[in-house]
This record gives sequence, structure tokens and C-alpha cells, in this order.
Amino acid sequence: MKSKAQSRGKHLGLGAGGAVESAFQNAPLGLANPIYNVGLGVNPVLVGFAMAIPRLWELLLDPLIGVVSDRTSGRFGRRLPYIALGLLGSLVFFIAMWWVPVGMSKQALGIWLVVTAFLFYTCYSFFAVPYAGLTIEASTAGTDRIGVMSARTAFANLSQIGISWIYWLCQREWFSSPVEGMRWVGIGFGLLITLCGVAVIVTTLRLGIHRHVGNKGSLPIDKGIYLRLLALRPTRRILTALLGTMGCFTLVSHLSFYLVAYHACNGDLKKASLVLAVKATVSMSAAVLACPLISMAAKRFGKDLIFKILIFVGVFSSLSMWYLITPLNPYLSMISDLGISLCMVGFWMLMPTYLGDISDHYEQTTGQSCQGSLSALYGTAVKIGASVALLLTGYILVICGFDAQMPHEAMARPISNMRILFAVVPSVGLVISYFAMIRFMPERENVHGTPAE
Repeated sequence: MKSKAQSRGKHLGLGAGGAVESAFQNAPLGLANPIYNVGLGVNPVLVGFAMAIPRLWELLLDPLIGVVSDRTSGRFGRRLPYIALGLLGSLVFFIAMWWVPVGMSKQALGIWLVVTAFLFYTCYSFFAVPYAGLTIEASTAGTDRIGVMSARTAFANLSQIGISWIYWLCQREWFSSPVEGMRWVGIGFGLLITLCGVAVIVTTLRLGIHRHVGNKGSLPIDKGIYLRLLALRPTRRILTALLGTMGCFTLVSHLSFYLVAYHACNGDLKKASLVLAVKATVSMSAAVLACPLISMAAKRFGKDLIFKILIFVGVFSSLSMWYLITPLNPYLSMISDLGISLCMVGFWMLMPTYLGDISDHYEQTTGQSCQGSLSALYGTAVKIGASVALLLTGYILVICGFDAQMPHEAMARPISNMRILFAVVPSVGLVISYFAMIRFMPERENVHGTPAE
């Protein structure tokens, strides 16, 4: 009984970092357009570039952090020094992002967003890459790793509930404007998320994980690690699934705000902020509750089967958005939200376990610990998909013909274009993921691309 309690404490403590991963990665993406475009009048194309440029920089930075982390040894192990540094820097620049100096021109406001977002995401990488490596190397294949990833995914979804209420809080009468509200709400939210990161550090130190995995005698990785990892077919298939899903979802995710605000709520932003918050709270709460259920199902029926079922649920739910985002009932699209949340919580829970399978076999075969490098590749694929998509998000609004200043009666065509994209594009990403992983999963290939015995 004590052993189970200890395992649960370990899973929750390490998994708490999922809140930092998700919140600090997604909060700026979800709030940049409402605050900078709608609130401050900054061109949406510039906002899209401000969000994309840091992610492109991370494509160069993440592999370096992964290698350096894998090669680090010392009193606090391979990961903790970078996790602590990245956590502190992320908090500072997350707050700075919303404390926009008064009286700046719209172009200067855009530059402020570019600079603070660049510094913020740089610090975020110093947390995210070593943290991802820590969750893999601190868990063993099977129930222990699924338990850590389940907790990590649950905390990630809990943070999404918090994100969903930020814009609503910024609309309260306590603040002179949503822009002013974001200054103060940003401080509170940033501190709360940082505490989750502190929980990872405390858990690692308390259980001595940094000693067990930081100096366990693995051979140091040498040059060419990324080329060798990319030469493995299972690695390439996982990266393809990540690129497809992340790219397609990110490309149109910002359209949710505009469709709810200007289609379902007929331009009433205060009503829209409540609808968006309630929808996200319901779907993310369901996702949190689904984490242990998906975990149990994966352990009993195999993660391959559960992965395929969840992909089908996601495709169907995404396509149904065409019908369910409607002014007849702004909350009706929660039905689709639930299906997509179920799909994505399973996706982000199970993909790291596949990554762990590759990592374990690579270490057994070569004697080299590559969790940080492999996690950097994982994060790089996610960020390539997100970066390319973010570069195009502002253009998506332009192509659709949308302008927040146009009369509501003139928005019918732009809204119709957005509805099509919002329903179809995520489905395409999930189909890409399905075919990328369906060839990987049945054979249960080892890292050399041949079926495991």
C-alpha cells in the first residue's frame, strides 16, 4: 500500500510540470490576438509573426539544450539546473509580455510583443526540454511511465481550464479594459503555474531522482546523435505524426475565438468570453477525468488500439464543428469539444510513451542515455508544426476576408470560410497522424526499424 502511495506521489509530483509545459506554451498563443489585435489594434499578421519567430528560434535552441542536458553531470543531476533556470525566466517574461508601456504606437506594440515573446520562449525551452527528458528517464516502461504521462497530461489540461478563464477575468468591471486586466491576471496566473514547476523540483529532490538518473553510469552521447536518431524509422514516424497534428491544429486554433465571438455570439465579446471559458472548462474537465480511464484502457487493451480509436473520435468531432458552432446555441459546440479533447488528451499522453520505448531500446543497445536529445527532437517537431502554422495564422484571417472593424452584416462570407477551415484542417492533421503511426504500431518495431521479437 505504501508503495502505491509513493508511486502516486511520484507521478503527481513529476506530472505537475505538464501544467507549465501546456500553460506557458499555449497561453500567449490564445491571448495574443484578443489582447494585441482586438484590444490594442496591432495587425494580426504582425501578431502571428511575433508568435512564430520565437518558435523558429527554438528549432535551433532545443537540440542544443537537449545535448547539453544529456552531457551534464553534477550534484543536481542532468536536468534540474536547467529546469529551475527556465522556470524563473519564463515567469519574468510572461509577466513582461502583458505589461505593455502606455503610449506606444501600434508598430511599437508589435515589436514589444516580438521581443518579450522571444525571451519568454527561450526561457521556456530551458524548462521544457530537460523536463521532458526527466519524465522519460525517471519512469520505467509500462505502468510507471503511463502513470507519469497520465498525470502530466492531466495537469496540462487543468492549466488549459485556467487559460480559458483569463480573457473572461480581463473583461470584469474591476479593470478599465481587457488590456489593463491582462496585466494583473497575467501576474497571478504566471505565479500559479510556476508553483507547479516548483513541485517538479521538490519531488525530484525529495525522492533523489536527480541522483538516480543524473549519474547512473550511462555512456555520454557523442557527435551525430541526432542523425542516428533520425535514421530510425520509428522516430521519423512519431515526428511525422507530431508535425501533422500540431501544424494543422495550430493553423486554425485561433479561429475558435472569432467564430464564437462573431458568429455564435453575434459580436458580443463579453458574452463570447464567458462562452469560451465555459466550453473550455467543460471539455478540459472531461479530459482530466478521462486521463486515468485512457491510462487503464491502454494498459488493458494496448496503447496501439486505444490510439487508433481516439484518432477516429477526433476526426468525427472536428468535422462536426461545421454544424455545432451556431448562433442557435453558442454552447452546442461543447459536444464537438468533448470529442476533440478526448482525442488530444490520449494523443499527448501516449505519444511520449512511444518515445520512451525508443529511448529505452536505444540505451539498452548503445549504452548511451539520449532522453534529452530525443525529447528535443520531439519538441522540435511540435515547434516546427506550430511555427509554420503561426506564420500563416494572420494570413488566414486576411484570406478569409475577416476584419474586426467591418459591420456584422458583412461578416457572413468570412465567417463561412473560417467555419470550413476550422472543421476540415484539424481532421487532415489527425489523418496524417493515423497513417504515420499505423505502420509503426502493428509491427512493434525496434529502433533499428525491424520487428521486435
